[in-house]
Amino acid sequence: MKNGKFRILEDGRFRVGLLGALVVIGISVLTAKLYFEQIRRGDDYRERISRQSVRRIRVPARRGKVFSADLKVLADNTAGCAIVFYPEEMRRPGRRSRPRTIDYIFDAASAVAEALHRENPLTREEITRHLNTRPGLPIRVFGGLTPEEAAPALALTRQFDGIGLEADDARSYPCGKLAAHLIGYTGRENPRSAGDREDFFYYVPDLIGRAGLERTFDRPAPEEGRNVGLRGTPGFSLVQVDSQGFIRNNALASREPVDGQHLILTLDSRAQELAERALQGVRGALVLLDANTGAVLAMASAPSPDLSRYTPYLSQDYYSSLLNDPARPLLNRAINGTYTPGSILKPLVALAILRNGADPQRKIDCTGRAVIGTGGIRCAARYGHGELNLLEALERSCNVYFIEAGCEIGRAAIAEMLESAGIGRRAGLELADSRGVAPTVEYKRRYYRSGWNRFDTAQLSIGQGIILLTPLQAAVYTAALANGGKIMKPYLAASLVNQQGGILWERKPEVVGHLATTEADLAVVRQGMFQVVHAPEGSGKRADNPAITLYGKTGSAEVGSRENRWKNTWFIAFGTRGGRTYALAMVVEEGASGGTSCAPRVAEFFRQYLGDEKRDTVPAAIHP
Repeated sequence: MKNGKFRILEDGRFRVGLLGALVVIGISVLTAKLYFEQIRRGDDYRERISRQSVRRIRVPARRGKVFSADLKVLADNTAGCAIVFYPEEMRRPGRRSRPRTIDYIFDAASAVAEALHRENPLTREEITRHLNTRPGLPIRVFGGLTPEEAAPALALTRQFDGIGLEADDARSYPCGKLAAHLIGYTGRENPRSAGDREDFFYYVPDLIGRAGLERTFDRPAPEEGRNVGLRGTPGFSLVQVDSQGFIRNNALASREPVDGQHLILTLDSRAQELAERALQGVRGALVLLDANTGAVLAMASAPSPDLSRYTPYLSQDYYSSLLNDPARPLLNRAINGTYTPGSILKPLVALAILRNGADPQRKIDCTGRAVIGTGGIRCAARYGHGELNLLEALERSCNVYFIEAGCEIGRAAIAEMLESAGIGRRAGLELADSRGVAPTVEYKRRYYRSGWNRFDTAQLSIGQGIILLTPLQAAVYTAALANGGKIMKPYLAASLVNQQGGILWERKPEVVGHLATTEADLAVVRQGMFQVVHAPEGSGKRADNPAITLYGKTGSAEVGSRENRWKNTWFIAFGTRGGRTYALAMVVEEGASGGTSCAPRVAEFFRQYLGDEKRDTVPAAIHP
């Protein structure tokens, strides 16, 4: 019995001891765990807590301005006002705080909209989404307002909490339609597609370039060696928020944004204005280049949109009217309009004829019609020009001469000259320009399901048939005719400068090819182009003017169906004044002829642009 009691006592002590050991072990483990979590990982937890209560807000930079070469502002920033709501001040206390806050914000937006005579831009779903995703940021209700426009809305601050007025930069285009196709326009960036979206908790987007030079120079282009752009570099602000995400402590830290750089163009604003004036009332384009550098001095396309109606935002009604306009004002005809060139191609065909050994003094009899197999092609002179040499054929734009001489040398010889002139490839402007159509055998087979024939060569010899080019391409090869055969890469951007005016990037002229010809042959063709403008029977004599001695070539091309045919008319020209050589190409759709629809407009353009002072002396080497 005593032994049984002893065993029971021993078992009890053992159990108590075991339980005590387990308690000690548990306390030791808990103490170690607490030490590890609070001491060893304390910094990590404190950082996590900080991340949960601190928000990084993106602060966008102001865009750089766009200037013409004579420093006229073409794109600017306008300081406007925005009506904003501050959610943290509009929260409703008590039960059902969230739905009551949403209703309060919606009612406030409706009242503001009524005061401004506009529709309420907010829905309850949008307000809910904002409170769920970025409650620390203001809700932008109306933007692009003047202080006077915003005044009726601000009067509602007595009725509603949290209504405020903030600065609201908008892009502005003070010159309206001037160079509209070139400048382009901007819009707010979609945060979802932004490259730095993950760097910020609250993302305030930039104004970004949507089209034109605004888009091309929006951001740096490393392949061109540029490290600057119009958009600039954003800053940030660190703020502390409460458990619901509302801001409680502003600007724990911040970095100011760096404004974008200013873009200086090659455009002469006066030349651009006169070029657009020259196209009033017609559909067409005019391109003016510095023949020795490729700098674009003017590039006009008509009709065009009005950029002043793109700001503070592009309305759907206006954009729809542009899309539905049969005159296609959104088309930049200067670089994306592709046209059959007609006789403005004849200077290049003449170079091909000379390159293949033709005597420029050889005469061909024009009877008014060139016979090709069982068919024929008429000349502009109904009863023929009679016997003409190459210079006279250029002067009078004789189809028969060029058809006979062109067919003698063949398609390949002409195509080689056209290829050297840049036909069939993009000119390389900062804006996406069309390549046109080169007269290749492959193109004929692909689109016409037949091989090249003599009639195709005859048409090509006078700038008809399988060939399309842009006014920019025509201006580029016109410049080459003037500068000794160099194909210059055209460019619109001269430089990018910082806010202090220091040059950060500057364009250098670039030679991208050469005409497949000699200076002697060029001199012959220039002589013929001189006679086009200055000879009594020259087809472009209406381009003669007191401001500059022009060398030119007219052209017209019939297009459209047999039942509905019309002419697109051309004039190309070059000339030197004040040490600068200008190269010009102009096209007018549905014109009468290059000599009547384009040449007089070109003459008036140069007269107004350069004045009526005595023009430069004609170089003796090419004077008739």
